[in-house]
Amino acid sequence: MIHSGMPAPDDAGGKAFAAGHLGELTQIVTPSLVDAVLAQTGRVQSRVRKLPSRVVVYFVLAMALFGECGYRGVWAALVAAPGMPDVDPSAAALRQARRRLGSAPLSVLFDQVKGAVAAKDAAGSWWKGLRTVAWDSTGVLVADSEANRSYCGRAAGRNGVCGFPMIRLSALVECGTRALVDAVLGPWTQSEESQCTVLCRTLKPGMLLLADRGSKGFALARSAAATGAQLLWRMSADLQPPVLHALPEGTYLSMSTGINERDRLRRWTRHRRTIAPQISGVAIRVIEATVTVRTADSTTTATSLRLFTTLLDHQRYPAAELAELYHRRWQAETAYFGLKVTLRGSDRVLRSHHTDDAQQELFGLLVVYQAARQIVVDAALQARIAPSRISLAVTIRTARNTVITATGTMRRQGRRPTPVIHHAILNPRELAPQHRPTRIQPRRVKRPISTFAYSPSRKNSPIPNAEITLTITTATDRTRRWRT
Repeated sequence: MIHSGMPAPDDAGGKAFAAGHLGELTQIVTPSLVDAVLAQTGRVQSRVRKLPSRVVVYFVLAMALFGECGYRGVWAALVAAPGMPDVDPSAAALRQARRRLGSAPLSVLFDQVKGAVAAKDAAGSWWKGLRTVAWDSTGVLVADSEANRSYCGRAAGRNGVCGFPMIRLSALVECGTRALVDAVLGPWTQSEESQCTVLCRTLKPGMLLLADRGSKGFALARSAAATGAQLLWRMSADLQPPVLHALPEGTYLSMSTGINERDRLRRWTRHRRTIAPQISGVAIRVIEATVTVRTADSTTTATSLRLFTTLLDHQRYPAAELAELYHRRWQAETAYFGLKVTLRGSDRVLRSHHTDDAQQELFGLLVVYQAARQIVVDAALQARIAPSRISLAVTIRTARNTVITATGTMRRQGRRPTPVIHHAILNPRELAPQHRPTRIQPRRVKRPISTFAYSPSRKNSPIPNAEITLTITTATDRTRRWRT
């Protein structure tokens, strides 16, 4: 590969080479990794350029860190350190270089850095020998251009049509570390179910998958269970699977099947006078619980929770522990908050006006987010603390500073962070407490149509110091209620 006269990474002598670096995140996204990705996707430049392909890859990644800056501002951050080369491309040249690179190298680069990163004894990532993961779907706003509108479409709801086109992003998140095990993106018109079906490629035995009511349908449950992973999913309130066998602790065994098969099972359970019908499906155990929330001012609210799991052994996997474990699913939401708010910025949309550029930009965000999470996990492992205590905001802020100063660009030794970012994110003043009081964040409209429009969710303030009680509903009481 030609580097425009810039030193190669192996003979750089510890200095920053060209603008091809990402500060101390270069420990994760190494030059050799970028070169391999470019060679794999056929994006190595064929002639000497002021903006080699490797430099453009790092420029796209820097766009994720400096989202508030224009092209020239991002480039200024990359070459701000003393001794950097005197290359001054125009915004048009940077835009053309991005278009020439395409989204394929960033997609393959994300495939190289994604994956579970928790150690075997990492707190919050394991439960009874199973790695806990969660998946969910979200929308990422992109620039309102004709190309993006025709590809993405717009979301519509009771509050009207969204002002920007959106790319649908579905991710499989590792609980505890909030790292991205896998991710799929596509137009907003693509369903969450279809994207989660693609995510099943990453599931494997030894995983426990948590999912909310958005993951519905027998086909998706069958695809996920066929991988050998265990499931713990929330069911819709209107879905009442038949009770095939009541268990002593109050749960019951049932089957996840299609609609017709479920009706046949329900008719059989009413009489049980004939042989049970032969039905193919996924054997499940249903857990129903009442979640009671008591606030500091003694206000009490109760919510019904219906879960199903493929962990059928009620003695080894108690229902109360599973119902409490389901709370970890919200770490997928926390990961999206870190990606869309902490990293990208809450008031920004993707800047790209062309569909392939928007996908390239989003993959760049995913790569930078994953690299930051790996740095956090490495630091937590060395300090022997939970990764959740380390602030992602501090990690991102320090990473931006190291890009400007071009520190940490030398070849990575193992996976050990350099002292600058290590010292910043492990500062005792920046660490979260070991035990946080329980708090509840109600859902609310994030982008109202008008700042003066009335929204009932505006009064949904966070509830600090909440006391949550879980009560398992017995199968006997449930059967009696259904028959009446």
